Amino acid sequence: MRVLLFAVTFLSLFLYGVPVQASQAQPPGQKADKYVRWYYPGQMSYGPVEDGSGTTGSSPAPGAFLTLPFMGPHIVTSIFDHCYPDYGTSGAVCRYDGVKATAAIGGPDPSFTAGYAQTPGGHDYLYYDGHDGYDYALTYEPVAAAAPGVVIVANWLDPNCHTCLSGQTIEINHGNGLLTFYGHLSQIKVVVGQRVVRGQVIGISGMTGTATGPHLHFGVYNAHRSLTPVDPYGWSGTYPDPYAWDQGDLWLTGSPRFPSITLPSVTVNAAPEADDPTAIDVSWSSPGSGNRYNVYSVLQDGTMTLWSGNSGAGSGVFHGRNGQSYWFWASVTTGLGWTDAGGSPVVAVPVLNHGEAS
Repeated sequence: MRVLLFAVTFLSLFLYGVPVQASQAQPPGQKADKYVRWYYPGQMSYGPVEDGSGTTGSSPAPGAFLTLPFMGPHIVTSIFDHCYPDYGTSGAVCRYDGVKATAAIGGPDPSFTAGYAQTPGGHDYLYYDGHDGYDYALTYEPVAAAAPGVVIVANWLDPNCHTCLSGQTIEINHGNGLLTFYGHLSQIKVVVGQRVVRGQVIGISGMTGTATGPHLHFGVYNAHRSLTPVDPYGWSGTYPDPYAWDQGDLWLTGSPRFPSITLPSVTVNAAPEADDPTAIDVSWSSPGSGNRYNVYSVLQDGTMTLWSGNSGAGSGVFHGRNGQSYWFWASVTTGLGWTDAGGSPVVAVPVLNHGEAS
């Protein structure tokens, strides 16, 4: 079995050039294996919340370049294990600041707030002993590029097995010897060779691969040393880092922050014209740049019809029918791929009285 496992691991590294054990979980005490499935904490509302405002107390490394790969507060369900991020089961997890959880506690450790609850079967709570990245509880939500770069992987990590490893995966090479890794996606919105910018939507989170709950696995890897994982937080513990390959605090400000981008928020207005009650003035707008809109007219029975497609912010006059009520729905996609939608008030076109000209 060990020979087979080594062969599978080597072949995966050779063919795909990616960390084959990324985001693979297994029952405590069981050796990591390509086809083992287990429950992910991404299914549980347990752990610290990353809201983009916390501080690590560390200074950024000279080569710091990262922002968070999402927008808005999300639970951190798994961390990088400095007690060796090799997916081996050592019985301990070490956080970047030196805080340590150990299996010797015999259950959930109340002093360790990094998201390790007991498994549903009541087993040891160390879900991610040996984890080589960070997991965030994103439930089918946009995933953003953590820095500018070029997409080098945008596919199933194992094209021959959609229930293996990190499923639909994206890797971005940032030209500094490091790449970022985004796993378990439900959708991929970029292609290999595409240049992306910070905060650009590259995919939608999901639960492909070995995941049994929707989440994002985010990792940083050294592209020149057999894709060795590194912790973007570096190490700030009071004792020597048990893991020797980190490159310091890689967050731009020394602490994780959301990318500085403008998110859309659609406003749609509709009002009848005073001199022509069948004419409805409609306008739509949203913050953001490069915005494209689809505007729909909606009848009182819910029937939607595209009225203005792939347009910029603007306005127009809609001519309704007497006795019918209308409202208008607009969706927007920004130049970075973020979306929003919203509706207008309902406008009723008066009934035509008998003898009046239509």
